[in-house]
Amino acid sequence: METALGVFGIEASDAGVRRIRLPERGRPMGAGSSARSGPGAAAAGQITEYAAGERQVFEVLLDWDSVDVTHRRVLETLREIAPYGETVTYGELGRQSGVDDPREVGVFMATNPLPLVVPCHRVVASDGLGGFGGGLALKQRLLELEGALPPRLDLGI
Repeated sequence: METALGVFGIEASDAGVRRIRLPERGRPMGAGSSARSGPGAAAAGQITEYAAGERQVFEVLLDWDSVDVTHRRVLETLREIAPYGETVTYGELGRQSGVDDPREVGVFMATNPLPLVVPCHRVVASDGLGGFGGGLALKQRLLELEGALPPRLDLGI
């Protein structure tokens, strides 16, 4: 689906959204079918609204079947502690979700199957922006959209 932030892909089951693909840097995404109803259609509409600056909270069903228990706990904690317009560090997210190693939290963020809806772009390093599967330019854009860029960051982008 085309948005103000680029082309996103959504995979959904009857249980809910199971994967969101971020716009790929420099590579077009393949064409797919678009759902007219159900969790996929709801997610598409809400992502379009978010990209236009018209939505702050996602209200879609999520299909967690492919996510292991620890990864899911970290992702659910993220949704609770990093609302729109705020960031959290990898270390703080780890402490709040019971994961000792911030690098492990980074791996969980890098493999987040539900970016935007589970806002891994809001997780930053203690000394900078950190990484992002959609690229640092998109992460910066998302945080700017939300007014969430910590002022001390020198992004160099």
